[in-house]
Amino acid sequence: MEGHLPYSSVGHEERDAGVRPIVLTGIGLALVLVVVGVIVYVTFHYLTVRSASGLPSNPMAVFDSQIPPAPRIEEHPAIDIQQLHAQEEQTLSTYGWVDKSKGVVRIPLQRAMELKMGRGFPTRKEAAKK
Repeated sequence: MEGHLPYSSVGHEERDAGVRPIVLTGIGLALVLVVVGVIVYVTFHYLTVRSASGLPSNPMAVFDSQIPPAPRIEEHPAIDIQQLHAQEEQTLSTYGWVDKSKGVVRIPLQRAMELKMGRGFPTRKEAAKK
């Protein structure tokens, strides 16, 4: 039994693959390729014509004037900040009207702190008992 194989004849396939199904598959793939190409071409053509019809490419480009309000660029920021600090110091250290019709005035910061310290701060009654 040595050398005896379960299949006595080992060989090759004796009939060829059908040519007709291979050709039809190739033709079908070619047709699908043509249809997809036409769809892609029509889509790109439509989008090209549509974007060139006057619609802005960027929605933010609708406005003609995109210039921000003044001051746009500070020429001398160090000087500007010094002027701002001087104005703030003037406001914090002088008396003045906030709303004259309502009788609201501005007092210097130091004087406001002195008045507040003289009057005292509100406290809770529970804290005073302990």
